[in-house]
Amino acid sequence: ILRSCIRPTQMDWVSKLPAIEFVINLARSESTRYSPFFLNTGRMPRAMIWDAPSSDGCPSVKAYAQRTKLTLTAAHDAPLTARVVRMNKRRHTCSFVVGDLVYIS
Repeated sequence: ILRSCIRPTQMDWVSKLPAIEFVINLARSESTRYSPFFLNTGRMPRAMIWDAPSSDGCPSVKAYAQRTKLTLTAAHDAPLTARVVRMNKRRHTCSFVVGDLVYIS
């Protein structure tokens, strides 16, 4: 991202870092399906000054904590679920029946 934002003289990259950090923290993760901003604060930041304010108003502390807990739980479970699905694709059924001889190492 940094390479595409700086000028050919490469003298302005320091001034671009805050905006680039903002963009990276705003991007949703493929594995968790949440952005770092959302996992840390429980909401997405308003990126533009002309965005309309959120319609949910000020949620109560209990509702905010519950929503944040559910979000973090979902973000934690998403990679685990993906891993289970991926591993189950490679799994094959056993063809053993009672009475078969098997080798145990």
